[in-house]
Amino acid sequence: ALTAGLGGMGGAQPLAATMAGVACLGVEIDPTRIEKRIKTRYVDERIDDLDQALAAVQASIAAGKPRSIAMCANAADVYPELVRRGITPDLVTEQTAAHDPLNGYIPLGLTVETALGAFRHEG
Repeated sequence: ALTAGLGGMGGAQPLAATMAGVACLGVEIDPTRIEKRIKTRYVDERIDDLDQALAAVQASIAAGKPRSIAMCANAADVYPELVRRGITPDLVTEQTAAHDPLNGYIPLGLTVETALGAFRHEG
């Protein structure tokens, strides 16, 4: 499974995946949200390198053991890279707050800090 956004409602996606017996890669740009999900045991571990994260997911699948991996990155960067590599997950969910352009969506190429700074200067 592949999901984006681990804050709010999206935080339960990796837990739901492991409860269903599958491996999950959760992409989240805000590291504080990942820390919260690890602390509450909704996510098993954090791996920020895409190659290593994908290897961990593949190892989980091969072992038949559910596992959730959080990756601190922008889904807008990661998803196109997965397509470029020809990777097609069995299940994809998207739980980012893209409906909230001022607070919930970080555009391609921006960090959380850069995006928040840009939004503060506009207002």
